[in-house]
Amino acid sequence: TMTLISYYLGLRARAEAPRMMLAFASIPHQCIDIPMKEWPARKKAGDLCHFGQLPSLKLADGTLISQSGSITRYVAKIAKLYPEDPVAAAEADMIFELSQEMGGINPILNYFPVGQPLWKDKYEEYFASLPRWMGAAEKLLGDKDFFGGPAPHYGDFGLFHICDNTLTVDPRSLDSYPAIIAWVDRMKAFPAIQKYMAERPGPSTPNWGIPGTLMMSKKA
Repeated sequence: TMTLISYYLGLRARAEAPRMMLAFASIPHQCIDIPMKEWPARKKAGDLCHFGQLPSLKLADGTLISQSGSITRYVAKIAKLYPEDPVAAAEADMIFELSQEMGGINPILNYFPVGQPLWKDKYEEYFASLPRWMGAAEKLLGDKDFFGGPAPHYGDFGLFHICDNTLTVDPRSLDSYPAIIAWVDRMKAFPAIQKYMAERPGPSTPNWGIPGTLMMSKKA
């Protein structure tokens, strides 16, 4: 039987949240990362995406979904991580959209060459905005275990990925937000997430990543 196929590049970025949710919900799927050197030809072939960019998700019947937000919401629905109540759904969307707005951490870790002027500018810009984002997130979390309440919704997974990348870039960056650190630890405590994070590709994986990036200097 065909299962879902998640296509992306060798980057720890816009496919992480949906892949974590697929793992969390034990939904059969396959993750395929196209090596950077093969991507131009695959992009030209046009069979993996609608708009010339990844991630994409191929369903069992061959339907192809592009755009990271669309993929994440589709996976959230089949994983039962998307609230049915319209207000709760809007609140989950709000946290996920925050994670999309914070997406600048993805190229800082995975794409821009470390130490170049562009990398330095993006790094400074991101970390200057972090208190505004994290202060608001901490207020919204309040005394709940998860943004979804007693259990996570898809917004938790979106923001968890961003915080994971943020901590990979600067392990002390969230020290001023103890409630966020505690929430990150709760997300990490799920066995499915632990397993996903331990087994996902990284710097030691052949044909993965972009040389000269911060990601490739890490042991993760």
